[in-house]
Amino acid sequence: MRAAEQDSGTVLVDDGTVLVDDGTVLVDDEAKAAVEAAEGIIEEASGSDDGTFGEAAWADDRVAHLLERLTSDFVLDNTYREQHLSLTASENYPSRLVRMLGSGLQGGFYEFAPPYQAEAGEWAFPDSGANASLVGKLTGIGRQLFEAATFDWRPNGGSVAEQAVLLGTCGRGDGFVHFAHKDGGHFALESLAAAAGVNTYHLPMVDRTLLIDVDRLATLCAEHPEIKLVILDQSFKLRWQPLAQIRAALPEGVFLAYDASHDGALIAGGALPQPTLLGADAVHGNTHKTIAGPQKAYIAFRDAEHPKLKAVSDWVCPQMQSNSHAELIAPMYVALSEIALYGHDYARQILANAKALAHGLHEEGVRVSGESFGFTETHQVHVVTGSAADALRLSLGDLAHAGIRTTNIEVPGANGLHGLRLGVQAMTRRGLREAEMREVARLVAKVVLRRAEPTAVRAEVADLLQHHTLDQLAYSFDAYVDSPAAARLLGEVFR
Repeated sequence: MRAAEQDSGTVLVDDGTVLVDDGTVLVDDEAKAAVEAAEGIIEEASGSDDGTFGEAAWADDRVAHLLERLTSDFVLDNTYREQHLSLTASENYPSRLVRMLGSGLQGGFYEFAPPYQAEAGEWAFPDSGANASLVGKLTGIGRQLFEAATFDWRPNGGSVAEQAVLLGTCGRGDGFVHFAHKDGGHFALESLAAAAGVNTYHLPMVDRTLLIDVDRLATLCAEHPEIKLVILDQSFKLRWQPLAQIRAALPEGVFLAYDASHDGALIAGGALPQPTLLGADAVHGNTHKTIAGPQKAYIAFRDAEHPKLKAVSDWVCPQMQSNSHAELIAPMYVALSEIALYGHDYARQILANAKALAHGLHEEGVRVSGESFGFTETHQVHVVTGSAADALRLSLGDLAHAGIRTTNIEVPGANGLHGLRLGVQAMTRRGLREAEMREVARLVAKVVLRRAEPTAVRAEVADLLQHHTLDQLAYSFDAYVDSPAAARLLGEVFR
């Protein structure tokens, strides 16, 4: 097999070992085996007895070279995923069926139907009826999981969803309230609000508890009657906020939105309360964090007749995006179905794992935020390390080299100090439980506190993960991929 040089500086050499330009070995003989298996498929096809895939069909070396280059990229990435502890709070492993179903022909065609009754117009297309059926399945399960009257599947990401909520509820001269960045607020709203002439205010917080100060919020809204939206868009999230008290404190007509991007599966699985039942006008979020779906999002309204439903929905599509990627309707449905069937146990295991990781880190001597309330009530654990440079060095340097994937943040309530935002949802999908999470805590502490050699820790990480493969994820339909029903389904997807 010839070497395939990568544009990134990564090289797949003849023995199958993948090297980066600093000489670090990333992949061993498993890479060679995977690439050779791919080559074997091509060779087997080219030798077909019926002549359909004869030598002439594979004679273009340019195509063969292109496929080899692509294969080596997937070998590199798959091996990386297999051998790393994924402790980012914002990612997850989608199951094989979720990944496969994204290959349907629907991706080549438009789907514009909004979540309200609309007259046919220039955005209406003749169709087979399959999209309408798929949308019906998806919206039905979405409404069920989030106790909502509508479910708009069309946003292509969480940012689109929350920006549509902002633009659909506020006009020039109005105001909105959300979390400041230091308190975990999302990045996607303030610059848009400024461009739209919408005033920005920040939720008042109690640093010790990391909870919203409801009385001060009520005062803020009374002093600024132009406020039309309060959106709980926290990305660095350790606690459940007092949503019912917040609703009661807001003036009539103020739209209350809850961003469930991070804790969507915890809500749908019953481990956290339902925002719509506590007074939120809408719940929205993406589907690739605690929900292990594709990179999509949703907006669900409590009331199908809400006066802001049409405005918010129209900002999603066609005003902010024209293609909602209909090939992802079925993967979203399967991901939500996994939550519907297994979400109760999955959500509670996430909470147990987060507690185990936090307490394990604390016992190792690592400074963990939130000791006064038991460190965490979600999938996240926040570690305080010091300066922004220190946190960046750890997340992209020592921890990354040790096979531990995470990100750095300004830790809420830590007086400007930075650190690490850890999440347990992905490793919960790989089957890790409390005992393994305490081992994860030990490995993180070895790097963060004891400055252990990253390559030595990397070997321990690989040993921990060897029995937690990516092809049989927990709380998923992976066990059914080879069933006759799945074979019939996939046969149509790839037809």
